Amino acid sequence: MKKENMKFEDKIKLLEKTINELESGEVDLEESIKKYTEAMKLVQACDKQLKEIEEQVSKIVLEDGTEQDFSIEREDNSLD
Repeated sequence: MKKENMKFEDKIKLLEKTINELESGEVDLEESIKKYTEAMKLVQACDKQLKEIEEQVSKIVLEDGTEQDFSIEREDNSLD
């Protein structure tokens, strides 16, 4: 299956596997560079997918069927 068609969760699992392989230190330098490059592509794909989902979720459909931006005003919870 192409990485573009993978589910978000599967991308995360593959990313975790790749990170574990890189952290193990058992991968030679050339293979590490390939795995790192693939991992960064997965990170970008996951980020893009999350942004698209966030955009979809940020819309609310009104009773008349029109879409309206949905936002929650957050209180400032700083400890000043």
